[in-house]
Amino acid sequence: MNPLGLAWGLGKDVASGAWRFAAAWRRWGQENRAEIDQSYRDELASLKEDLEGAETEEERASIRQKMKELREEQRRFYQARRDLLLSKALVERMTPKGTITTGAPQLPASERETLRIATTLLQQLQPAIGFADHFLRGNALLEAGDFKGALLEYNAALEISPDEPTALNNRGVALLDLKRYEEALAVFNRSLELRPHDPVTLNNRAAALGRLGRYEEALTDCNRSLDLKPDDPDTLTNRGLTLAGLGRYQEALADHNRSLELRPDNADMLSSRALVLAKLGQQERAFADFARALAAKPGDPDILSDRACALSVAGQWEQSLHDLADAIAGHPPYRAQARNDPDLEPLRTHPEWGPRFWEIVGREDES
Repeated sequence: MNPLGLAWGLGKDVASGAWRFAAAWRRWGQENRAEIDQSYRDELASLKEDLEGAETEEERASIRQKMKELREEQRRFYQARRDLLLSKALVERMTPKGTITTGAPQLPASERETLRIATTLLQQLQPAIGFADHFLRGNALLEAGDFKGALLEYNAALEISPDEPTALNNRGVALLDLKRYEEALAVFNRSLELRPHDPVTLNNRAAALGRLGRYEEALTDCNRSLDLKPDDPDTLTNRGLTLAGLGRYQEALADHNRSLELRPDNADMLSSRALVLAKLGQQERAFADFARALAAKPGDPDILSDRACALSVAGQWEQSLHDLADAIAGHPPYRAQARNDPDLEPLRTHPEWGPRFWEIVGREDES
């Protein structure tokens, strides 16, 4: 599934010691460059007034330093914004959805090269030197599907400002995509301590809880998120996954249907609905959804993993193993997930196909 609820605009809760990045965070959501420039001019004018009214040389020196830092922030903010927009533009040129996994073997050489440029672009430019730089680079890498690179940037940002809730949330998203669910849960918990009523982070925490099998807790977070942000398609999909984990498949299907009404033809949502349809015995509809999903995102490991589960439920052992092997090739952390996935239990224990399953997945003590 795509990164959930990535927050591009930063809020007002600025951590102590990072005052000079606050303006950049607020400005991030503004598209009109003239408005951004005016906000910088206003702040500089205010500092100039403070300078004229300063009574001591020490006060004047402090204000001059703030003016210097504000001008430097403005320069670095535009640099980071340009880097991010250029990286996003490169990624979005690869497919209509702009979501291809690094190194996916089905990509033509030209698109693989474009992806390489997108994921390394920010590191080739001037080194990141502050919270805003690391944060924005992390967002660009997360958008490009480079979850390890994104995690490194968020770690660096949070070393500078440890209690910024949006950066914590996005770090949790990177961990979630790396299948490091316990770590992601701890990060989301911390973000929600700082910002308890954020619907995006509540939904992300629900996703981590669901992947840990803690479905009742996940359902509580999904419901809280939907109370705050009704009819959000990502949260409806996540609640559908959670309800399916609880065996409440008809309710899960209703949520998936609603999410696809709001976001038709979304590949990840089609894949999630397909797995529920398979569990309801509606195999023809399920595999039609999988076909549509893979047409939009060929070779996507998440979709292949879902289809492997559906095929296992349907008793189509050989094809299930084929999809599972391809999913692991595209994203190795699926090895650990497959060992315990309840949908793959019929395959794991099958007298003929079970041994082949373990050849593909490997034992825990061998990994």
